[in-house]
Amino acid sequence: MTGTPRSAASQNGTGGAVPFAAVVVIVLSIVLVKALPSPGSLDRMPDPPSGPDRVPAGPVVEAYPEHCGISAATLARLVPDARTTRGGGQGTCTWSSQKDDRRSERHLSVGFTLFHGSALRPGMPQPGRAPAAAAMRSLGPRWSNVPGTAVTGLGDEAFMQFSPSTGSTVVMRVGNANVTVQYRSIFWPIPKKTAQDGAFAAASEVVAALGARTPARPAIAAAPQPTPARAVPDLCAAVSERTVHRLVEGDSVTGEPTSRGGALAIKDAKVSNCSWTSMDRELSVSAAVVPGSDLFDGARLATREYAMRHDDARTEETLSVHDKRYFRAVPGLGDQAFAVQIPEVIPGEVVFRDGNVLVRVTYEAADERKPLSRKHAIRGAYAAAQEVAQALAAH
Repeated sequence: MTGTPRSAASQNGTGGAVPFAAVVVIVLSIVLVKALPSPGSLDRMPDPPSGPDRVPAGPVVEAYPEHCGISAATLARLVPDARTTRGGGQGTCTWSSQKDDRRSERHLSVGFTLFHGSALRPGMPQPGRAPAAAAMRSLGPRWSNVPGTAVTGLGDEAFMQFSPSTGSTVVMRVGNANVTVQYRSIFWPIPKKTAQDGAFAAASEVVAALGARTPARPAIAAAPQPTPARAVPDLCAAVSERTVHRLVEGDSVTGEPTSRGGALAIKDAKVSNCSWTSMDRELSVSAAVVPGSDLFDGARLATREYAMRHDDARTEETLSVHDKRYFRAVPGLGDQAFAVQIPEVIPGEVVFRDGNVLVRVTYEAADERKPLSRKHAIRGAYAAAQEVAQALAAH
């Protein structure tokens, strides 16, 4: 008995189903590969190394020293027959001579400003939130029309201004305390050396009373050397396509030389920016070339700008007691570097200094409904920062 053969149509239908299913599987696989990020791409990136924190912390001054830190012996030597006009209750002490000889009359004043810091406000990322950083941000010459010189060996930083009419004025910082010391003659011009020696003697005692880390040995610093001209590379090309693809997923993500809130704001600095943004992620790089001034060269001013940001990041608090803050000094990245991340306060961020160039890299979620973990945010920012540092060194 012969079986009934299957029709050609039936054979063709069955035979075509297999290749059709295979095509569907291949297409779906391609779609899934393109739609999903490569598994573990951020997990495979390294954490930034941890090094010693060499940026000074403190002291944090809570109260004015008694008699503004000036000893009776120093006062008797600098201001003979002194009459106290302000005793220091509001952070200011002043003494004036009561002598009949107007040529030898002297006036000494000491004024304090204590900074206690403030919390980070959304949209206000400028430095100066920590107590010491706030003092650094506010430190400046007292007289706009009197030339100044930097001073070494006196607190954390100091400079002096002199004129025959105003005498010597020392402006200095110890931790979170800014202090102004002025020594002058009341009625007659005072010799420069007399004014300088007197102001230094008083300032040295004030520094000790505030708990400075090192003994005072004030001296006029050498004039700053001219800061060499320097340019940064194209930041949009400094981060490789491979790294951009791993951090900011998308088919057509390109860097834009604009800032989305992560730009550095530094007076007189030339700032460059680049941002890469997708539906889920955002990477931003900002670099500032800091010029020199009459008091300091560009590298010294960039070091101040870095120190303010370092101190802010080190002392920033979390919004919730349940959140964990991340901060570490990072070796091997420029001259100085740190990494920080605080949930809902600071994204994954790496800041580093290379000479007179300051760089800030941030990596975060573009959609708050899809937040980045702390580990991924820090690793992404560090990966981009490494490539920017390499491009900067080679430029």
